[in-house]
Amino acid sequence: MKRTLVLALASLLIAGTAQAQSRPGETVRPFFGMGLTFGGDRLEEFDFSNGTSSTVRTGGIIHLQAGVDVALGGPISMQANIGYHADSANGSNGDYEFTRMPVELLAFVSLTDSFRLGGGVRHAFDAQVNSSGAVGGFDSDFKTRTGIVVEGEYFFAERFSVKVRAVSEKFEGKSGVYRGRTFDGTHGGVYGSFYFF
Repeated sequence: MKRTLVLALASLLIAGTAQAQSRPGETVRPFFGMGLTFGGDRLEEFDFSNGTSSTVRTGGIIHLQAGVDVALGGPISMQANIGYHADSANGSNGDYEFTRMPVELLAFVSLTDSFRLGGGVRHAFDAQVNSSGAVGGFDSDFKTRTGIVVEGEYFFAERFSVKVRAVSEKFEGKSGVYRGRTFDGTHGGVYGSFYFF
């Protein structure tokens, strides 16, 4: 499945580049997005000396993504993107971070000139926990099951949009302290995106 996703993403990027060279800006639009996500199982919770606490979850919290959006004709479009998704707890004497690099392949149907619905598949590569200092000893690698994405996107300007999405995915510890444990990474999120043309 990993090979299929990578090949599909590569094919879409190559096709997008070819179309962009022939008709720049008309059918292919590179984009960058950032989202805040919430949900997923709790990995760890940390209490700080100032009385506050921080919980790291498999669905949180910052997701950066970049990719291409390709219009296929009529109301149909495809999108391929790669991203960096992370949640962390950081203190003066130690750090704990859960990171992954999701690759997504999505299809959309435009319902109006400014709103579309879409969905597709997502696979998070290199899912891992890195820890140091007083919270060291949690370092682990995870195997990821391919997940499902559903989202709605509203364009409030030609190049700017807001997205609301839901993702279903799972992580299974393959090394370290989480080895053999399964975590639900199901989460929701709100994103802002900028399209370059």
